Amino acid sequence: MMSFVFDAKTFVRPGYETEQGDWASESMRKFAEFYPELSHWGALALAMAWQGYSQDVWLVSWEDINIKERDESFLDYCCWVQTRGRWGWERDFDRLAKANDWKS
Repeated sequence: MMSFVFDAKTFVRPGYETEQGDWASESMRKFAEFYPELSHWGALALAMAWQGYSQDVWLVSWEDINIKERDESFLDYCCWVQTRGRWGWERDFDRLAKANDWKS
């Protein structure tokens, strides 16, 4: 069985998967360390995925990216959007956890 690969093109246009954009910062570098599964993504894709997660799940325009620990629901969200399309159930973390293809 092939392992799941997160595709940055889910959140940015083709050709921008590894771009840093305006997001190259110490806080973004620290954020990325919590998600080695996304190590092939640039800061721009990470920021766009986080923005989507903030808006779709937490219902805020931007949840602070200066997190102190890994939040697997962020990866569940990235997986959901990549494999199932748009997320529309706000903070339904039980449903979101079903997008666990990335754990295989």
